Amino acid sequence: MQINIANIGNKEWLDFKSDITFGLYFALKELDHDVTISINNLESNKLNIIIGADFLSDHTKFINQVVKSNIEYVIYEVEKFDEFIINDRSNFNSQSYRILIEAAKFIVTPYLFNVKSYSRCLDSKKIHYARWGFHESMVNKNILRSNNFDFDGLFFGLLKGLRLEKMRSLAANKKIKIKLVGRDDPLLYRDYFISSCKWGLNLSYGDTEKFINPFRLYSMGSNGMPILSDGGKDEDDYLSLCTIADFSNFESYLCRDVEKFSDISEQFRNIKLIDSLRGIF
Repeated sequence: MQINIANIGNKEWLDFKSDITFGLYFALKELDHDVTISINNLESNKLNIIIGADFLSDHTKFINQVVKSNIEYVIYEVEKFDEFIINDRSNFNSQSYRILIEAAKFIVTPYLFNVKSYSRCLDSKKIHYARWGFHESMVNKNILRSNNFDFDGLFFGLLKGLRLEKMRSLAANKKIKIKLVGRDDPLLYRDYFISSCKWGLNLSYGDTEKFINPFRLYSMGSNGMPILSDGGKDEDDYLSLCTIADFSNFESYLCRDVEKFSDISEQFRNIKLIDSLRGIF
């Protein structure tokens, strides 16, 4: 099958979603598909996998053109979908998004929460669950971990909800050293700090959180970095890959030595991404 992974959005979000793009790319290639990647462009002669469909919701004219064309596409949705609203955005154009998803060949998501939400609005046969998993391409040769760490903990991603308060609390603790790689930092910073930080951090952002981001977990754990999490809602069992602790106990964990890197990496290899995608594509 000829497949084009269509990344939609600005440069910042393209960087943030690169783990998704390249994970899908290499897994689909291993399944013997002919795969290309495009940015803000759909291919007329291929099945397009749209990543970032929410960005298109503000472009109703473009959506109508795509729907009326012969372009085939599926939606790979990694954002929270609930009653045609993405991520609880008050200004989200749900009408345009609805037109887009109703015309899609099918929808794929790595979250059971989304499967149930979409199934309340669309034919459930159109919704496919593909749990995120490991692919060998996730092992990054630029990441070289040793036992000499510059920092005790690393968080990368958006500091939304309670995460900001939690990160401020950790940063104020003089017994530990914490590193944040945020939205304005070059993507390569992440590789360096996965190498030089002892623990990776997964922080719940509050009651509106409905699932765990697996892409952050796999980018760290596939490269031998143990992950400390304060839990959260997790129907998909992604937290089984983490050490779970109450946030009040993070200091004691961050001061501990970590397991052998190879043992941590092997844990992430148990569920393969190609097995989740096989039968869908």
